[in-house]
This record gives sequence, structure tokens and C-alpha cells, in this order.
Amino acid sequence: MYRFKTSIMIFALVLGYQLANAAPYEDVPSVIVHFADLDLTRGEGLAVLYRRLKGAAETVCAAHNGRDLGSKTRYKTCLESAVAKAVTKVDQPALTAIYRAQFKDHNTAIQVAQK
Repeated sequence: MYRFKTSIMIFALVLGYQLANAAPYEDVPSVIVHFADLDLTRGEGLAVLYRRLKGAAETVCAAHNGRDLGSKTRYKTCLESAVAKAVTKVDQPALTAIYRAQFKDHNTAIQVAQK
């Protein structure tokens, strides 16, 4: 009987852990990134904005960054998703090109900014 109770408790703990970590990446916290001071018609301004967006994504996804493989995978997925959403919101074709150059080997979905 003791083994059965122990097995059930371990199963419940594992299930609880999985449910707690199953939050979709759409629910990550957000950070406001200001870029009114940047000239987005110049490459330097776009590069600075991209670094700011990536830094903000690293901040909001930091909770997923751990030492185990699962944490690293969640962090990477969160980071790519957050950067993709931010680039899409800014809606600048040149910024989209920078993003695609950084993540060219990944299948992250992003809408193309068109003007």
C-alpha cells in the first residue's frame, strides 16, 4: 500500500509541475520599448531598435532560462516568439529583414511588414 501511495504522490507532483510549466508563450510579460529617439530610415537606428527589442525579450523570457535542456528550449522558444511579435508590431520592412537574417534557419512565423 505504501508503494501505491508513493507512486500516486509522485505522479501528482509530476503532473502538477507539467501543468505549471505549460503556459503558452503568448502569456509572457511585456516590456515597453521606446524608439521615438531613433531614425528608422537609417541602418544604425534599425540596429539599435533590434538590440532593444531583443534585450526586452531576454528580460521577459529570463524566467525560462535554466540549466536543463527543457529550460533552454523553453527560453529559446520564448525569445524567438517575443522578438517576432515585437518586430511584427513595429511593422517596418527593414526591421523584418534584420529579424529574418538573425533567425533565417528557424521556422518562426512572422508577418512581413509592407508599406
